Amino acid sequence: MAAPPTAGAIPVLILREDTSRERGRQVLHTNVAAATALAEIVKTTLGPRGMNKLMVDSLGDIIITNDGATILDELDVAHPTAKLIVQASKSQDYTAGDGTTSVVVLIGEFLSRADKLVDKGIHPIIITNALKKIRKKLLEFLDELAWEVDVEKDKETMINAAISALNSKLPEEERRYFAELAYEAALAAYDRERNYLDPDLISIIQKEGKTLKDTILVKGVAIDKKIVHPEMPKIKHNARIALINQNIEIEKADVTSNITLDSLEALARLKEKEKEQIEKMVKKLIDLKVDVLFCQRGISDAAQDILAKNGIMAVRRVRRKDMRLISRATGAKIVSNIEDLREEDLGEAGLVEQRKVGEDQMVFIEKPKFEGATTIIIRGASKHVTDEAERALQDAINALKDVFEDKKVVPGAGATMMGLAILLRDWADKTEDLNGKEKEVARAFAESLEAIPKAIIENAGKDVIDTMGELRQKTSKEPGAWGFDAIEGKVIKAKDKGLIDPYRVVANIISTAIETASTILRIDEIIASKPKEEK
Repeated sequence: MAAPPTAGAIPVLILREDTSRERGRQVLHTNVAAATALAEIVKTTLGPRGMNKLMVDSLGDIIITNDGATILDELDVAHPTAKLIVQASKSQDYTAGDGTTSVVVLIGEFLSRADKLVDKGIHPIIITNALKKIRKKLLEFLDELAWEVDVEKDKETMINAAISALNSKLPEEERRYFAELAYEAALAAYDRERNYLDPDLISIIQKEGKTLKDTILVKGVAIDKKIVHPEMPKIKHNARIALINQNIEIEKADVTSNITLDSLEALARLKEKEKEQIEKMVKKLIDLKVDVLFCQRGISDAAQDILAKNGIMAVRRVRRKDMRLISRATGAKIVSNIEDLREEDLGEAGLVEQRKVGEDQMVFIEKPKFEGATTIIIRGASKHVTDEAERALQDAINALKDVFEDKKVVPGAGATMMGLAILLRDWADKTEDLNGKEKEVARAFAESLEAIPKAIIENAGKDVIDTMGELRQKTSKEPGAWGFDAIEGKVIKAKDKGLIDPYRVVANIISTAIETASTILRIDEIIASKPKEEK
């Protein structure tokens, strides 16, 4: 592509010939269309009555979900602006653990209104400057609507926060049960001194069979492995635990090699030497009076026999993630060379036992030296059921993490978004901090905030005009108090009903939506290189 030539000058090539450029008003129209299309895809999943999406990937694998983060992750998005919005939703997921669908809907709704404001002659820079002021004010209003929670005494509020995260993902009967499991796990993992909840201390394992109500919480660590030898003990009390990241077998050569032996005696001597080497490795464990061995790599048959004869329980090929969790729970150190194993490297647990779960055997480590680690074993009729239950449980744990650390919640059921919309509109009408054009932007953003309760009402199959009218009327008298209960299908007082959201989720939705919308509005040209063809 050539730059415009001046009089008598030769055109200079700046970009490759196959590079495409799009600029002017058309760029904003295209970006808004992409954002709106993405918002329309996920909007129908909002709320307890949200619909599911059936996703089929390139290999033909099926995912059935209404989790916004999963849907956006599985979409093969091509448009650059749509990719930017998907990244924003992932940022929301990493920071707050929930609210991914709401952030995409809010971005799409505001950009469609901002496009009309630009058509009216309001420059994108004026809109982005107004958004900075709006964000600051909305966070002030959010602080007014929030209230503090005693995370250990006010168990009911905590469970309600978890239920709000589960509402759109699990059947009604299982929500409270899963919320209680999530609360127990989160309470165990919460470090009061650091005011930090580490989600890595909560392990989730799926096992097909039975129903969701048969899901259990283990106070300790459970691993999806079985004991390597049938003669080994299946249960150990007050166990001394060793964690080894080394093959307990004769190392094979890195390259293919042949050994020529001239007699049967030589073969016997070789076998004896190998046995001695294995015995030397295992002797270290016997001398240290190890009861249970978890090995990240392989354990040979000869080593298994010796361990079994000495009453040592052993599990091999344990995942690195599980090894780290066992280490944190029992106090054992992961040792890379068995020769370096010392007394202080061993961990302790009150009970290590192999039990049958479904069709498989699992090893349970309970009453560990350090409390905090928990394992939730999800049961369900099929892989699709347990997959969706795991996603729901992760959202509930993330929501509880937000509340444990911030100790603040806001009304749910769309009440906070509706309250913020009313407060923002009133502020825009009365304030002198905004000029005329900026007030238009504030009113447009207030309408965009209303899109979230509107989508919840729409997905519940109720009359949008009548219900939104009633919700506006009641919210104008008590901002933030009234929301829409999609299960009962009526306008209710959210706090009285126990419908609440974590403060961090809503605050991050507002910040992420405004930052992303501002970035997109400032784009006035798209320069795209043609993808290289694969040979």
